[in-house]
Amino acid sequence: MDTLSVTPTRIDSDDTYYQCWFPVCLASEVGADTLAGVDMLGTRVIVYRDASGKAVVQSAWCPHLGADLSKGTRVEGQVRCPYHHWRFDSAGACSHIPTGDRIPAAARIFTYPSAEAWGLIWLFNGTTAAFDVPRIPGAVEAELACEAHLRGIRTSPGEVALSNGADFQHLRTLHGLQTTSPEEIAVRDHEIEFRVQGVGYTQHGVISGVSTFAQHLTPGGSELFMLFCGAPIDRGHRRMFFTVGVPRTGDAPADRLALDNLRGFVERLISEDEPVLESMRFRRGTLVASDRHLASYFRYVSDFPRAVPPGV
Repeated sequence: MDTLSVTPTRIDSDDTYYQCWFPVCLASEVGADTLAGVDMLGTRVIVYRDASGKAVVQSAWCPHLGADLSKGTRVEGQVRCPYHHWRFDSAGACSHIPTGDRIPAAARIFTYPSAEAWGLIWLFNGTTAAFDVPRIPGAVEAELACEAHLRGIRTSPGEVALSNGADFQHLRTLHGLQTTSPEEIAVRDHEIEFRVQGVGYTQHGVISGVSTFAQHLTPGGSELFMLFCGAPIDRGHRRMFFTVGVPRTGDAPADRLALDNLRGFVERLISEDEPVLESMRFRRGTLVASDRHLASYFRYVSDFPRAVPPGV
């Protein structure tokens, strides 16, 4: 039998989103005094840094009347609502009401599990992170020269764009890369991992959650690291990012040149992928035997937990 039937990813119109890590913004955009608002997961969050410099991501809606806290200000390290000047600490608790009223127990904003990695600030869609922030296989961030970039706003469903990571055929047909497919891929609860050994190169890839694909490539003995990720703004739009990295050599100009070359390679791949992905009407279809890893990916996505964002 040379065909495989597979249940497609769930691209639906309910209020749930996958329970995984999503990129919020570039870490470089959030300074000590920043108070920024970011639309994502069908809602809005605020992002800033606490006194220690740790990134904090919280619901943007004041529990009093629903004012947008990103329009407020930072006062003594806390977030002050622009409307009635209620103040909230980095744990989400209301710490001050100017009228002197007793602070209600419900006067809280939700604080998302958050992390900073690979030049990005991330949140987890849930009250507690179920797994670690996405990784780049074989990489130690402190040992890399790396930089993150915003790709822009896209309309292709994230699950379909992420399938790139398990679609080994398209590397040959679309990108013209002389690669091979792995014999097996490891499908776990929260990630998919594979390794490919080719002539003169290795490819080690990890799909994390339903938001991120990262890989470590070794063409000709050099080491290249890249990460592609995105977060839904709403049901029809996604904010997309990528990170590139190379091992630090201590030679800043050489590292800069290597990063620029890798970024050019990644941008070429993206420029070839996106016209197809943005015009695609994802539909139920028939997969052939050589799509077996893609079929495993779609089953993984269909089974992945979803939840209404707790900060809505």
